[in-house]
Amino acid sequence: MKDSKEYGVRGGVRQLMKLAPPRGMLYKDAHYLAATVEVDPKAMRRWLPPTIRLAEPARADLFCAWFPDCTYGSVYHEAGLFVHIKTARGTGIHCPWMILDDDVALILGRELLGYPKKLGSITWDIDGDRIEASASRRGTKLISMTGTLGERIDDAPPILGRPHRNVTGTLGFALPRIIGFTPGEHPIETRRVDLDLTVDGSERDPLHLMGLGAVVDARLHRVDLSAGRPPVPLRPLTPLFSVTRLRPRVL
Repeated sequence: MKDSKEYGVRGGVRQLMKLAPPRGMLYKDAHYLAATVEVDPKAMRRWLPPTIRLAEPARADLFCAWFPDCTYGSVYHEAGLFVHIKTARGTGIHCPWMILDDDVALILGRELLGYPKKLGSITWDIDGDRIEASASRRGTKLISMTGTLGERIDDAPPILGRPHRNVTGTLGFALPRIIGFTPGEHPIETRRVDLDLTVDGSERDPLHLMGLGAVVDARLHRVDLSAGRPPVPLRPLTPLFSVTRLRPRVL
């Protein structure tokens, strides 16, 4: 049983330093099975915040992930969509949808970084060069990935280490706002994947309405992740953003 002093200011600061070590890794050997897909710009624009523009050509990374080691002790899975967008520092990311199976990661991701995380069910299995993953929520299988691992890629694009433009404050009386940050990504290994991808949607998780098209490239990223550039507020949004994005961000 910990002493009650551990729950005071000093204990809280020590815990914070463990969660986000200034020079250490937040995640070790994170695995992302990612499919870069074509995007219909007209269909996707309605899911982006105002002033955020799609990169050209329009692309997005749809992924399932496994995190075996992180600073807050959770071992969990995640699935999400990273839409490629224009930023002053090159191609960036906006995340309009994400599910996972760990409550601590959900709270940290939503509160600090604006990822619209919701609880869901993700399966993950690697057997030799065979890899399978799926993501489901409320009885609907949303993503199904089955593939064979191929050659190593030495010049692979980053999966997470791009400039982010996410939205925080989507609930409550405060105005929602766009924040910017760039995680630190430290590649371990990236392999090409011969991938079969199936995407479906539901009323609450409308992936099928986001204009996701054919697979352009598929990869398995193994990376360490550090804090990188911390989140900073960039611009406020109107409350209408929250009202019109309850699905897929909240419900």
